[in-house]
Amino acid sequence: MGRIPRIVHFVFGMAPDFGGKPWSLVHHACLMSAIRHLRPRQVLFHHAHEPTGPWWELSRPHLTLVRRQAPEEIFGRPLRHVAHRADVVRLQALIEHGGIYLDADVLVQRDFDDLLGHAAVMGREGRNGEFGAANAVILAEPNSAFLCRWLEEFRWFRSQGRDQYWAEHAVKVPSELALRHPDEVTMLPYTAFFWPLWTPDHIEWIFNSDRPIAPGAYANHLWEALAWDHLEQLTPGRVRRTDTNFHRWVAPYVADLPDNFGQPAIASRAGRLYRLTRRSVGAKLRSQGFFGMRFRTS
Repeated sequence: MGRIPRIVHFVFGMAPDFGGKPWSLVHHACLMSAIRHLRPRQVLFHHAHEPTGPWWELSRPHLTLVRRQAPEEIFGRPLRHVAHRADVVRLQALIEHGGIYLDADVLVQRDFDDLLGHAAVMGREGRNGEFGAANAVILAEPNSAFLCRWLEEFRWFRSQGRDQYWAEHAVKVPSELALRHPDEVTMLPYTAFFWPLWTPDHIEWIFNSDRPIAPGAYANHLWEALAWDHLEQLTPGRVRRTDTNFHRWVAPYVADLPDNFGQPAIASRAGRLYRLTRRSVGAKLRSQGFFGMRFRTS
């Protein structure tokens, strides 16, 4: 049996625009949940571009910054999308150091102490693992045989971005490897990290409902890529005024902050409204046959 060290890894800022999702309240809350429950001896923040802003200033003292160049290729295969660059960096970091990798939108609910004696740990996505084994949470010992095998699979990486192969190496490949090499990784049930799911009804369940979610999860992935509208304008005051599963989870991590802490500036909010309005108007005009017109949306 291997030993997984109490080192937490985040990979963030692999693009200068942070994928349109800058460091914010949800990221700070997730970081603090990891620190509270996992009690790490170190939190390594792997980045190519360092975040800025009030939430980052709160988070930064808790982190050891590790500046990395975002890889543009792996084994000669191009990594065209920032998400795929982050996929590679997390594996490289865990192989080098061992520890616990968390996406920045994973809220930790309890300690992982009973998992640290394994060589590697992942969680299934979907009731029967039908979607694979997501890479938003990975635990591994240094030089994990499973992770080294997984990284080698990138020799045939073929995604060009958001295409039919988008999640192939992040979700499908580790699931298939786990079936072929069950002695190298411990697979946890779907409730461990990835329940509720990313489906529209489950996003509503997390963010707009107080309907109970089965207790006992180690962590909950918040699926920020699909839930950003719920997260972008979040403030401590809004967290306290709203009673849903998500807001209850996050409330303890902003309890001591003023209601308007980190609130976007008026100009920023106005700019966002302007962009949304232009997108809406542009879409309406195009639907009415104005295909020859070009509309800037950023």
